[in-house]
Amino acid sequence: MNSGGIKEITEKLIEFLKTLMRFIISFLKDVWDSGVIQKYTRLALHYVKVFILEVIEFSKLLHSKLLEFFKRLVKELRNFDFTLTNIFRIIAVGKVIGILFLLFLSYQVNYRKPDWEGDKKFRISPGMPFNDIADLLEKEGVISNSFYFKVAAKLQGKDDRIISRTYILKTSYNNLELLNVLTDPSLNYTVKFTVIEGIRIKKIAKLSAAKFNFSEALFVKESQNDSLINLLGLKGKVKDLEGFLYPDTYNLPVDISPKELVEVLFNEFYKKVIASGKYGLKENPKKLLETVTLASIVQGETQLESEMPTIAGVYLNRIAKRMKLEADPTIQYALPDGPKQRLLKSDLKVNSPYNTYLNYGLPPGPINNPGLKAIESVLNYDKHNYIFFVATGKGGHKFTATYKEHLEAVAEYRKNVKQK
Repeated sequence: MNSGGIKEITEKLIEFLKTLMRFIISFLKDVWDSGVIQKYTRLALHYVKVFILEVIEFSKLLHSKLLEFFKRLVKELRNFDFTLTNIFRIIAVGKVIGILFLLFLSYQVNYRKPDWEGDKKFRISPGMPFNDIADLLEKEGVISNSFYFKVAAKLQGKDDRIISRTYILKTSYNNLELLNVLTDPSLNYTVKFTVIEGIRIKKIAKLSAAKFNFSEALFVKESQNDSLINLLGLKGKVKDLEGFLYPDTYNLPVDISPKELVEVLFNEFYKKVIASGKYGLKENPKKLLETVTLASIVQGETQLESEMPTIAGVYLNRIAKRMKLEADPTIQYALPDGPKQRLLKSDLKVNSPYNTYLNYGLPPGPINNPGLKAIESVLNYDKHNYIFFVATGKGGHKFTATYKEHLEAVAEYRKNVKQK
């Protein structure tokens, strides 16, 4: 029911009370004129006085202040002028108080909004009793008073129509608005979830667990799904889907499960990279693995898309010359305690098949989940004679063909860093 409907009902209720009071006043006038009210009023007052006097006698045994209270009450009753005018005044005051009370109650039950900021996320589980739902909403701060919410739901006939699901509220609602939300089957709550280029499975697990309130470990486990790995033709070749979860921004259901999220990210990769047939990887699992593995190294080296084909060309040149890749991102992946801000010389000796300072060729599999540009840079790498590159200290890299040129580039990098 909207606010216009409530206002109309309230106005009709007030009009009904006005009509009722006019009828009562007219009736009382007629009875007053007959003398009946005066007679029975005096009789009632007599018995009230007798009762109060008896109470006074009893109250003497209890408390002196109670005695004083009843004495004052008797005095007021003796002095009270039971005239028709005073009776009408009492009725009028009662009428106003009654209307104000009804308006206050209507506001509390229907229109009062709790004061909160930010998102409110909560889940109503299947089979949850209505009273438990109301208590949950009050506990989560979604409503300010569960009793008023229960009254509103009963009056609206929506206490047994609340839909079980996860809700995310961006703003506070009054009880009528909230009931409309909780009983609307057309609502489909989604949230944005971004997987950036070069992110690892463990990091996706951490971010998604915080976003969707599920188990981080369960996401990691689902990323080892054999049936999905088999779709790539890589069963027994890779241990998980690292490299094959597509980086993008997704609109996802708030109650998505780890299994469903892994499937969404994998399906997007499969659609964009394999099923499209654009890159010739569908029937060639070996090429797929090598391409994505090298793309993940390129992605780990730079975020500049313009440099990616050049870096891919450097690594392919080194492979062709039977040189070790010596790619720092592979060391970061191999470190048992995770990536470091700055690698030490001792880190280059870490014992791992992913250590490209110790092992020739590509590592066993991808070291992150590369973006499409990184994958395309490997498939369409720049042909050149560079076999070295080093950061410039200004956001990009300098590429060189000889070791002497490389040392000069390293010296230039160190100079730029010192000047900062």
